[in-house]
Amino acid sequence: MNDQNQSSQPAPSPDKPRATASAYQAAKGSWIAPLVVFALFVFGHQIAAPVILELIALVLIVAGIGLGIAALFGIRKYGKTGILAPALVGLIMNGLLLFIFITNFLAARAKHTE
Repeated sequence: MNDQNQSSQPAPSPDKPRATASAYQAAKGSWIAPLVVFALFVFGHQIAAPVILELIALVLIVAGIGLGIAALFGIRKYGKTGILAPALVGLIMNGLLLFIFITNFLAARAKHTE
């Protein structure tokens, strides 16, 4: 009777806890943040003022960078499989968006002070 109870329950999956770990979620959030920024600029101009959209985009970009860094710290505990590539992609995409944001801000500031 004990054998039937044990065999009727599925064995726990070793990948399940890893896939829901915070490092994996942070890595995923890191590369999804720039996609949300792109969607925000594509569809957001119909909803809100450009200044509000840019501030929301800046917050998402900084959050994406923070999530990417947090994911990289999780590599020690969970290994690099499934964390390293998404975190690096997110960091690169967010870094490029931040660079574009800063250069546009500085150009607008220089134009305004002339």
